[in-house]
Amino acid sequence: MNGWTRMLPLLAAAALAACGGPATDDAAALEGNGVSLRNLGETDVAAPAPQRFTVQGRLIPTPSDASSRYYLLRDRTAVGGTTIAIIRQEHAGRVAYARTEVDCARRLFHVLGVAPNRALAETEQAYDGPLRPIAGLPLRQELATYVCRSAGTPLAAA
Repeated sequence: MNGWTRMLPLLAAAALAACGGPATDDAAALEGNGVSLRNLGETDVAAPAPQRFTVQGRLIPTPSDASSRYYLLRDRTAVGGTTIAIIRQEHAGRVAYARTEVDCARRLFHVLGVAPNRALAETEQAYDGPLRPIAGLPLRQELATYVCRSAGTPLAAA
């Protein structure tokens, strides 16, 4: 991995900090160098969307973000019992990928990696900090609900 790909998540976080947009997820997500999933498709992390996707994924209902479409591409249970998911965001002809971790029992979520393609999202580090509560973050709640249901472990009640 070259130096540019190592710096990409840091540049994305800096770009996100400079972006405006809906405050519901952004302000809380950016605390502690978090990553805003809502604006990921508008950052330098995103790439032009291809004509066809190799992995179609399953559309995640996200009423809190009607301008983007989110797809669950893969989920797996980690050693500690959390769920790791690969999510694709499509926004305005661009696409970005995120590797997320969800603790369904404790209603916690964080982003592990972001990238312009699925392969890099699997390996890149997003520096999103530790698992954090999803209360007050509607997009993260919607994503966590879908991921947990897909993994067979429904999201615990609030």
